[in-house]
Amino acid sequence: MRSSSSTTIQTVTQDFDFNKNILSFEPADQHLNDNGPFGKHHSVHDEPSPHSCNRGSGLILSSIFSTLMTVMTLNVSTTVYVSNEQVNVTWTPMTAPCVDDFIGIYFGEIPLDKACDYFDYEFIKSEKTNSISWQMINLRRPLQFRYYSRDHSCSGNYSLVAQSVLIEPLNYNEPTQIHLAYGDRLDQIFVSYLTNSSQYSPQCQYGLNPLSLEFHQNGTTTTYTASDMCEGKANAWGPQAFIDPGYMHTILLEDLQPGTIYYYRVGNDELGWSAVYSFTNRPADKNQGVTLIAFGDMGLSPVEPGAKSTVARVTTQVLSKNITCLLHIGDISYARGIGALWDAFMTQIQPIAARVPYMVGIGNHEYDHATGGNKDPSGAPGPGGFRPGWGDYGTDSGGECAVPMVHRFHSPSNGNSLFWYSFDVGPVHVVYYSTEHDFRRSSPQYAWIEQDLRLVNRSRTPWLIVGSHRQMYTSELESIAEHEITMMLQLYLEPLFYQYRVDVNLFAHRHSYERSCPMYQKKCVADGITHVLIGMAGQNLDTGVYSSVPWSQYHDQQFGYTTIFVNQTYLHFTYYHDSDDSIADQFVLTK
Repeated sequence: MRSSSSTTIQTVTQDFDFNKNILSFEPADQHLNDNGPFGKHHSVHDEPSPHSCNRGSGLILSSIFSTLMTVMTLNVSTTVYVSNEQVNVTWTPMTAPCVDDFIGIYFGEIPLDKACDYFDYEFIKSEKTNSISWQMINLRRPLQFRYYSRDHSCSGNYSLVAQSVLIEPLNYNEPTQIHLAYGDRLDQIFVSYLTNSSQYSPQCQYGLNPLSLEFHQNGTTTTYTASDMCEGKANAWGPQAFIDPGYMHTILLEDLQPGTIYYYRVGNDELGWSAVYSFTNRPADKNQGVTLIAFGDMGLSPVEPGAKSTVARVTTQVLSKNITCLLHIGDISYARGIGALWDAFMTQIQPIAARVPYMVGIGNHEYDHATGGNKDPSGAPGPGGFRPGWGDYGTDSGGECAVPMVHRFHSPSNGNSLFWYSFDVGPVHVVYYSTEHDFRRSSPQYAWIEQDLRLVNRSRTPWLIVGSHRQMYTSELESIAEHEITMMLQLYLEPLFYQYRVDVNLFAHRHSYERSCPMYQKKCVADGITHVLIGMAGQNLDTGVYSSVPWSQYHDQQFGYTTIFVNQTYLHFTYYHDSDDSIADQFVLTK
């Protein structure tokens, strides 16, 4: 039996009716988009006329491209840029463009006859269109915009119609992708950023006054290459596969005072400094309240349908309220082997992650692979890690097998890198575990989870929150393979969580929201675990039907995010819709 230490719940919203429960088969990537890193949204297989791109040499130099004199100029609003700046491209409209004529953005050295070796693109479609705006990211190389049109009454190959001058980053070594993470101790923070060079030591200047950054700390540098990853697209070089990721720098700040605001900047005198940011270190006093933001399955803004609004809402929360940290429980960037998407994602979260620790967990789109296991940074046995006879463990990482994740993000070292670890924040102990790795009783992960839960000091951290990527419970339609994993999680981990009095279990994977009553083994009980599905942060929403089950208190399929305010005796969980930032669901637990 679970300990008699009681938790009470106050339900603030009412349940909805459910539809009939059925099992169905559903393609694993049904909800994925084939998006580019420069803010353009594309449906899967919507790339420019792939048959023309892939026919013969890919592009025939027609008369329109016979000499440079026949190529028009694309005008750009600036020839130098910084990350996140909007660059406008304008041109003289063509008469009757083909529906798949497009403007793409390329590395400057890509040959002009490689029309489809773009990073991103947008179709022209209308002769009235004469401008396109692009949200820039620093890829550390010269870039160029090019306009390609189809030959032979729109049935032939692509020909170059117009091109821009080269555009370049204002600073090739601009400190970008700045983000924070918790270290092993309460007085530690990791500060990470990226540049194009490893020539000089990475540095962080910090202090209690933005005008006087009196402390200084050096850091370490790392990078990775295509051959470091496990398989597939991640092993190939190209604008739609692996590109040089630059150098990732990390500085560990120590001896930080609890609950104290620090100002900082990163870089060095030789290559330049970032702007000054600030963060508040986590409190050491269990009596001090904390506020966490939590979600999963966000992906890249603005191209994922809901990511743009989630990023905007969360950024506002971080800038206007005292947010302690953020929990992103898997399916982080959806890069899936496309290196430039990591650059775009890390740039997108900087306004958030440079101000609050951005704590990540592993999802299927970061890790799952079938071969190359000797390169798997988690150390899982076998060529593809955990691949039991049940479930739908596939190749959803595009071959990355979490290599970009472990180079870009940081965590406490008390578990297995980013795969499973734990940390304290105020009165809360947070445990991240991996549903992409073996979680059965004989596994190293299970042994670690049991030991971590057993050693939690509930007088120091009375609240216990666990999080992983795949759902332990949902009343939404599941495929048979998904349902098998759900049942195994209930079989192996739910009893352990109940034994050690876990308060809240967070998970995602399904692109929707659902919240249970305090429950155990599908029954509402006073001392149960509240399960919350929070996979609604950005990727295409689920449209499946729901079954009528007594434990489900609220569900919907809307984009949003959640906040968790916790003090020693009170936990208030709130789910907001992105559309109007209204409260869609909330509940309170007390001790």
